[in-house]
Amino acid sequence: MTRPAAAAADEESRQYPHWRRNRRVLPFANLLCGLGFNLAWPFVPLMVRGLGVHENLETWVGTMLLAFYLVSTVASPLWGGIADHYGRKLMVLRAMLGMGVTMMLVPFAPSPVWFAVLLMLVAVFNGFTPAGVSLLVANTPPTRMGSAVSLAQTGGQVGHALGPVIGAALSGLLDRQHALYWFSAAFMLSGGILVTLYVREVKQLAPGPWRPRLLGSLRELLAVPRVGVLLLLMFVFSIMWQGSVTIISMFVLRLFEARGADFGAEAFWVGAAAMALAISMLVATPLWGQILDRIGPARVLAFAASATVVTHLPLFLLETPLQLVLTRIAFGLTAAGMQTAIFQLLRRHAPAGMDARAIAYASAFQFLAMGVAPFAAGLIGPAFGLRAYFALSSIVMLGGLALWLRSGKKRG
Repeated sequence: MTRPAAAAADEESRQYPHWRRNRRVLPFANLLCGLGFNLAWPFVPLMVRGLGVHENLETWVGTMLLAFYLVSTVASPLWGGIADHYGRKLMVLRAMLGMGVTMMLVPFAPSPVWFAVLLMLVAVFNGFTPAGVSLLVANTPPTRMGSAVSLAQTGGQVGHALGPVIGAALSGLLDRQHALYWFSAAFMLSGGILVTLYVREVKQLAPGPWRPRLLGSLRELLAVPRVGVLLLLMFVFSIMWQGSVTIISMFVLRLFEARGADFGAEAFWVGAAAMALAISMLVATPLWGQILDRIGPARVLAFAASATVVTHLPLFLLETPLQLVLTRIAFGLTAAGMQTAIFQLLRRHAPAGMDARAIAYASAFQFLAMGVAPFAAGLIGPAFGLRAYFALSSIVMLGGLALWLRSGKKRG
């Protein structure tokens, strides 16, 4: 190692003493939490149907998920402000342990309304991925940030990939699919214990006492060039990624309506569709992390946004669950770097002392999208079909990409 390289390594170790340990531990914690969350989440439409809802299932599920993510949207900036003032590890524990404890209550829901209420309670603590990202970006050298964040997200993707598989297997053994949430709680709590024991941080606290400010901090961030466009792109991408999980599940059920299928076949293909996206993103995310460190997040963001639109075009024509699975694989492989690119660009553009809040607001827009997506699908689906919803979301993504490219030209 040359002398300048050795000096740079020593400076990294001095300024960021825990980044290597955090890079090893957080992917495993995210794996456990991703597994816990996705073990049950793709099967929400089946759970709601099991509680007696057979008509307008899309509307019921969409309304429930909108309420869940509205609560998450309001809570996320508050948690981000607390992270800036009191530390980021505290917020990782809040999400993992808080969600684990509240998930234990969900199986007791006796009706669809109570099921929605208990989901909203889980939503108060939602956000283990952005909390972990916030901790990493504040405690990792800038030259290592892309690969570190991508590795942590890869851990979550492994959990997302395994979750539907285990969930589909367990759903065939359980009398009520709601009991899946007990398994979800166990995995979430295990991730929180892992963070408690092994993750460390060097606190970078904002000055002054913390005060709850939802709109004030957002106005400050929107005044910074390009931050507003980044938040918009996070919103639209989340509509097409996380927000589509239950929509794709309902789309699978609609594909089976014409040919008929038993519950086992429905559960298999629901799990397969969710697993296809998760596995493809699992494979692609670490590769995109290396590309991010080499060519920068702005180029990756433009490519991923374009690929998102292109890979959604087959949804307008496909007729079988297998074709749907292949389409989700193509989407996951090409769009996997977009979220990491947005987080890096927010870190770059956010004012000093507001990086956790910038990521928290991005997460809030993400949660809002994850609620708006199934709600909009619940309104559009019964009237025009879910294909019309997919077309609308693709058009909105094209608009967001155009605004991003235009803002880059103005800045240049």
